[in-house]
Amino acid sequence: MNEKRKGTVERAQARQAWRDWLPGVAVMAALAVVQEAGLFGSDGSARVAWSLANAIPALLLGWAVWRGLRRADEYQRVLQLEAMALGFGCLLFGVFVAGLLDASSVGDLRRSVQISLAASVLVWAAALELRGRAR
Repeated sequence: MNEKRKGTVERAQARQAWRDWLPGVAVMAALAVVQEAGLFGSDGSARVAWSLANAIPALLLGWAVWRGLRRADEYQRVLQLEAMALGFGCLLFGVFVAGLLDASSVGDLRRSVQISLAASVLVWAAALELRGRAR
């Protein structure tokens, strides 16, 4: 009986997490489509507005992470924060390397920072998955 209830609670938490993440992912996808299609103007004021619009999905995703941490129990929080720390360390190292490459005129700084961010999120997810399996 307790295992069935626990499964129901975990499924409800997973559904709620999807509901929290979905708005940020949807806005991010919409902005990516608009930017790749070149639908925003090339004049100075519109470019600044579209650039700042990318902060909206970042804030929504940050809110989803915060809500997930608030819903988690103590052990899950520790796992999540350890994984975040590893991801953040990866991001710091990646941005450091991107700066060195840019100073050496190797590669594109924007792409290097994007790769660093993507790698840090993957490290965060992998660390969380591996630590979760170890328990």
